[in-house]
Amino acid sequence: MSFVAQSRRLRRHPIQGFLGGLFLGLGAVILLAVSGVAAFSAWWPFAVIVGGCAIVGVLIGLFAPPRAPA
Repeated sequence: MSFVAQSRRLRRHPIQGFLGGLFLGLGAVILLAVSGVAAFSAWWPFAVIVGGCAIVGVLIGLFAPPRAPA
């Protein structure tokens, strides 16, 4: 692959999006539990919030405008 073709390659970051969504979801769950807004009595609401944020993070990592090549 030539330098020109390599420099024009788009750089997507779905793994970073997943990790960012995961941490965002964990932070949201902790904030909701500590503030008393949501009194979770089961584990599945935690999983839904964290999983939903992680999925949104992956989608943002895949479909958001890419970073400029370094």
